[in-house]
Amino acid sequence: MLYKVICIASLGAVSGGSIELSTNDISKSGRSLENIKAQWSQALNVLGNKATVSAKYDRAERQDFVKEASLAGAIDKVKYQLTTNFDNGPTELTLETTTDDGTTVRAETSLATLSSVPKFNKLSASRAAKLRNTDCDLCMSHDIDNGESKLKLSTVLGSGVRAIGTLSNKGGEHDTNIEVEYDTTLSEGRTLHANVNPRDGSGEIKYVDSASIDGTLTATIPLGGEPSLTLKRTFKF
Repeated sequence: MLYKVICIASLGAVSGGSIELSTNDISKSGRSLENIKAQWSQALNVLGNKATVSAKYDRAERQDFVKEASLAGAIDKVKYQLTTNFDNGPTELTLETTTDDGTTVRAETSLATLSSVPKFNKLSASRAAKLRNTDCDLCMSHDIDNGESKLKLSTVLGSGVRAIGTLSNKGGEHDTNIEVEYDTTLSEGRTLHANVNPRDGSGEIKYVDSASIDGTLTATIPLGGEPSLTLKRTFKF
């Protein structure tokens, strides 16, 4: 389906891509290459508007062909992304626009064919706000498929700490969730991220190092779980 759109477009001159090689847990015996990912993008012109066509490959999901292809761009104030999944999934169309008051409205839909009426799957609206003199980000969403509505509020407490609260309603049942995140840059190329859910004690600590070697080392320590160390190398073209 997406090929029909690309065929009527004139390709531009700007293109690029990358290949990512990742290992399994190298802190254990039997370490090996675990996955290969690749992506490619090309600037083009669709009906007089700038757009980008891209393709993604993920060996873990599909070895013999690309995982998905997408076409993204904007018409006036509306951004769009049309994505075809080659595992026989529906073609997805995402639309997004920002209103004059700074609210970003997003609609996630699916298409049986390019000429069919989109089926709405999820609607959301987000914006920056000030509550009791505190800057925060608000996001309201509704998943049409499962009937779940969410209100998410996040705010920076200071020194890299962010608090995130979520109220959800599904089938008349209400739920509240709180999460605390911490992000910091230890030095150039070295970052630390931690998140914890005070309600159930779950969370993890992640250390990412892209400065020590020619690649990216990621150490992950789940709270109450087993730590792991992985290596990724990315080649751009």
